[in-house]
Amino acid sequence: MLTIKPTGRLEDLDRDQLLQTVRRLLAEADALSSRIAAVSEIGIAINRTLDLTAIQRVIAQQAKWLLDFDHCSVCLQKDDVWQINTLFGAQEATPPQLLETENLGPALTRGQPQIVREGSPSPFMAQYASQIILPLVADNIILGTINFGLAKALGYTQDDMRIVYMLALQLSSALRNTRNFEELERTRDALQNRAAELEARNQELDAYSHTIAHDLKSPLNNIMLRSEILASRFSDKLPPQALDFVKGIRDSGVKMNEMIDQLLWLAKLRNVKDTVKPTEIRPTVDNAVMRFMAVLEEKGIKVEISPDMPCVLAHSQWVEEVFANLISNAIKYMGDTCAAPSITIRAVAKGDYVRCEVQDTGIGIAPEDQARLFEMFTRLHTLNVEGLGLGLSIIHRIVTKLNGQVGVESSLGVGSTFWFTLPAAPIPIIEKIGQDEHVG
Repeated sequence: MLTIKPTGRLEDLDRDQLLQTVRRLLAEADALSSRIAAVSEIGIAINRTLDLTAIQRVIAQQAKWLLDFDHCSVCLQKDDVWQINTLFGAQEATPPQLLETENLGPALTRGQPQIVREGSPSPFMAQYASQIILPLVADNIILGTINFGLAKALGYTQDDMRIVYMLALQLSSALRNTRNFEELERTRDALQNRAAELEARNQELDAYSHTIAHDLKSPLNNIMLRSEILASRFSDKLPPQALDFVKGIRDSGVKMNEMIDQLLWLAKLRNVKDTVKPTEIRPTVDNAVMRFMAVLEEKGIKVEISPDMPCVLAHSQWVEEVFANLISNAIKYMGDTCAAPSITIRAVAKGDYVRCEVQDTGIGIAPEDQARLFEMFTRLHTLNVEGLGLGLSIIHRIVTKLNGQVGVESSLGVGSTFWFTLPAAPIPIIEKIGQDEHVG
């Protein structure tokens, strides 16, 4: 305890008295400094672990370096119940009306520090005349208290209170870290369990989707085959109206087959774990265009493809599917009023990514429709076209999984440009060296 005893005015003291006073003050200051250093060492020790039991053990072992006490305990909440944990001295039972006790109650309910010098009627630490009870507070939340008791009266001073306050700050920080870590672990475990449940459900959905698709495709293919046989073998015996019905059956079968394929794509995109690799864009574009050659020629739609296309980090099948869906969409919404219908496909390197575009001269898209264009089952009603409205949703999911972005620029009556970006494939070192030599 750092105090100055009344010895009169300093100027009235002789040399020896001044030296004694200075030595006493220096000794008391040194003792206080040592106690503060001990608090710091305890803080370092308790913050090295997140084990609450180990933290309390450190306090019980090291607090004796700070002040005299016959009792040391902490009051903490467990499962919404306040409990006393005695660290040193005779075991203290948790009072039945703990929050109403005169010494512990105000610290727990209002965060008020308590220093008792000559005993308290409280059932908690009743045998200790001198008491220090300090709340443990972190983030404006009362986590508990730390309590010291001494059998003799007038055993604690404000200096002792300050030392315990510093210890309480250290302990509060350690408690907060421990509780945050425990909460993070509980959250992590809950997320892992939830992820496992979702993975199991996704696998069930995938199995269900493939089973349904297989069960649908078999009879559907049978219907399409029989309709083709019926049309080819009995075309001269059936009236024109019947032949139209047969053609309608086959066309509906083709559409249903496309719908099943699109639904399977959505299911397949969920759990594909292949790694991306350098992929040439031009072959995927050529394959996608070949799917629609018949309808393109029938409708007189010209397709222009830029000759030079950079490589991307992707899967060729996925990139082909993106272009196929965009080309299909451009054909559907081309309209009948354009004198020279065309589709232009290009890909341009933009730093560390490649921007791919499919531009058409179709009917265009209204601004209010563009925002929801890539949602599932979204169809524009400007034209009466068939389909589930899944194509653009598939594009969005593929491009997103490949760490790219997708968008559209469109004007009504002018046409639309659907674009998407993909990470650019790095130029091989040998190719780069060859290019440098050619430049030189």
